[in-house]
Amino acid sequence: MKRLEIIIPHRRLDDVNEVLKSANTGGMSHYKIEGRGKVKAQEVAVGRGTMKYTPEYIPRTKVEVVIKDDQVESLINKLVERLGGDSLGGKLFVSDINAAIDLTTTKRGESAL
Repeated sequence: MKRLEIIIPHRRLDDVNEVLKSANTGGMSHYKIEGRGKVKAQEVAVGRGTMKYTPEYIPRTKVEVVIKDDQVESLINKLVERLGGDSLGGKLFVSDINAAIDLTTTKRGESAL
């Protein structure tokens, strides 16, 4: 099993959701994060628009999903095809999952997904 961590601009969440649904991945989790990287934050108006401020951190959405090993390459290709080329950036990380246990059914391994 593999865990995909996908860091994207908020507006791309629906695109990721559609790709994951079409690949029958089961569930996913997402939450709002902030960070900094190669893409620089744009100036924002504050104080009733009288001042400008450049934030240190950029708001993003992080999506996490655990998938079967045989789904990894095709899902990565679909995500890169759908999200690639976005000037606002993003990252996709893949890591191994040693165990998964469904607390409702007590199933273990890939059957827990």
